[in-house]
Amino acid sequence: MDDVAAASSERQSTSRSWALLGFFGVFCVVAFAVALWPRESHVTGPVATTTPVPPAPATIDGWTPYWVLDRILEQPDSGASRLSNLREVSPFWFSVTGFDAIDSDTFTPDDLAEEYIGQLRNAGVAIVPSLLDRMDAGQMATILSNPVVRSAHVVAIREFAEQLDADGIDIDYEQFAFADDPSTWIATRPNWIDFIAELSVGLHDDGRTLSVSIPAVYDERVTGDRGYWVYDHGAIAEYVDSLRIMAYDYSVVEPGPIAPLDWFEQVIDGVLLAVPQQFHERIVLGIGSYGYNWPTTVIGECPEDAPGRTGVNPGTLDDLISRRGIEPVADVVTGEWTATYELTVDNGVTQCVQTRQLHWIDADGVALRVEMARRAGIEGVALWALGYEDDEVWNALISSSTRNLIP
Repeated sequence: MDDVAAASSERQSTSRSWALLGFFGVFCVVAFAVALWPRESHVTGPVATTTPVPPAPATIDGWTPYWVLDRILEQPDSGASRLSNLREVSPFWFSVTGFDAIDSDTFTPDDLAEEYIGQLRNAGVAIVPSLLDRMDAGQMATILSNPVVRSAHVVAIREFAEQLDADGIDIDYEQFAFADDPSTWIATRPNWIDFIAELSVGLHDDGRTLSVSIPAVYDERVTGDRGYWVYDHGAIAEYVDSLRIMAYDYSVVEPGPIAPLDWFEQVIDGVLLAVPQQFHERIVLGIGSYGYNWPTTVIGECPEDAPGRTGVNPGTLDDLISRRGIEPVADVVTGEWTATYELTVDNGVTQCVQTRQLHWIDADGVALRVEMARRAGIEGVALWALGYEDDEVWNALISSSTRNLIP
């Protein structure tokens, strides 16, 4: 079962020396100025010209889940030299379990979490913990629908931020999108806006920032069946300091790409349409550096503990590729890598052979998406997730965020 463990664990980490030929080149475009002499000219002075402005460098944020803390802290470059490139980091192990209850995940290694937060402080990185809605479907919507309970929830968040001495708070309430019935969105939307507005005032009065992490929207509409308009990206933009758009997880249940390029471009276009121009500088585009590993066909009878969909990332892929003899294939349409292989699962009683399919984003894919965001005028990116990346991904992230791009 060692193959199963390696394929299924997002919490394992290995040093990667795997090198694959990248399929995204960075092409330099040289602009030539051509002087055109008119047949007749009534212009007596110089003709005004406009020089295109290169895209601005991107700030870098990131989420850090608890299950990668051991890997991060084992890295020799996990200190100030790497962290100094980050603007803010969101520890990803705090959950909202009631209107006045915020808890650390049971599996969080408290000693490592404390050490990591200490490193962030020493490096001068803003600490903006993510708060995840871990309640059952509809419960957060119910909390926000009652002004008194909603205000009590705001107070609980402010007190949590004070106790942690956090620089800000990141609200990551995904149950609206992925658990609640979309028929409830029309009622939830105004309550959500009121909540964000009230929390914004409170946190700003406390000298703290407010970020939200929300899924994509594809236009400015707040009705219909396209995008997660329940979050009303445009309406909340004036209240938040960062509007983080999760531009990944395109495929989750069924095998497929993580953030195909055509969809990624739709996400960019959609948020720019939805958010008023004066708040575009607050948009932060979430960039995925991971993948999934799905079973597609099964021959035989699998044991109950046979792996289903599992996560992969640059820190774990090389071991899987090496042991299984996998030959990755570049998909230039999606801007990702794919691979298939067979896995035998045997517990001594039952046995099956799974055909498994992988999709993931590598260093070149990260760089390409960062540059797409910058060229669209988005000046901030956030990596999902810090701790997944290897040196190649990290270097690609830094380079693509800062290098000069020809407009």
